[in-house]
Amino acid sequence: MQAFKAAILATSLVALAGCANWDKSPICNPSHQWLAWSDVRCNPSTAPADMTDNAARDAAARIAALEKDRQRLADELAAAQKQNAALSSRVSDLERQLAAAKQRNADLEAQLAAMGGMAGDKNKLAAELAAARQRIADLEKQLADCEARVADLRSQLDQSKGSLAKAEKDLIKALQPEISKGTVSVQQSGDALTINLASSLLYDSGQDQLKAGGTDALQRVGNVLKDFPEKQVHVAGYTDNVAIKGALLKKFPSNKELSDARANSAAEALKGGGVTSNLTAAGHGDSNPIASNNTPAGRAKNRRVEVIVK
Repeated sequence: MQAFKAAILATSLVALAGCANWDKSPICNPSHQWLAWSDVRCNPSTAPADMTDNAARDAAARIAALEKDRQRLADELAAAQKQNAALSSRVSDLERQLAAAKQRNADLEAQLAAMGGMAGDKNKLAAELAAARQRIADLEKQLADCEARVADLRSQLDQSKGSLAKAEKDLIKALQPEISKGTVSVQQSGDALTINLASSLLYDSGQDQLKAGGTDALQRVGNVLKDFPEKQVHVAGYTDNVAIKGALLKKFPSNKELSDARANSAAEALKGGGVTSNLTAAGHGDSNPIASNNTPAGRAKNRRVEVIVK
């Protein structure tokens, strides 16, 4: 039993280490995938103009099933890890109870031997001994059941991690045209997937209406996410810290209103791609910069829309 317990603890540590080192994976860490594109991000351009509708649909079809598996397995992975921890605790508790029952059994047997000819006490002890032995049998069965469930969870965790990594790799490959130009990035963090789309791809300056390239990119994202209706999809709009000026003030009194409008238009494009449930959108203005607003390049990074899938 001690060897089994150690195996469980080792498995848990491996699972935790896998999560802790997720960013080091060349598959899961976008920095490994996009290091070669970092110089390009300061000079983004639009996606190839000659991409046909058929090519976009073919790309979406190839990744739809894979993304569905990825999202489902991510959810199963989190649930399996939680259940694995609970079962490990249960195994430890059962082992303690089993040890106590065995000690009680030994004590009763010693008392029974010492009683000798005391028939009444002997019969009483014999009954207690039989009950103790039954308790031991019950605990051993529970422990065996827990061991089987832990082994099954371990197998599911290993399979889920491998499938999730492959699904994300194929998703990044499908979005390669935008990623290579620095206008789109995909990042997996724990059980959340964040798709970052630069405003230069989506909108003209000060506008909330999507450009053709932005609509196409968002609809491709929607084509992937539509197969995961159980997932929560949130569209978050962000701006830089440059205040709204001139005639735009009538439509957008502040960056918050502009980011709201952009998030909502992006959500509509996702609906056009097939996302019909668990979809929310909100603008956050300049409240969460990912770069310094002191430079044009930094402000360009802060003007973005994020699609967050959980």
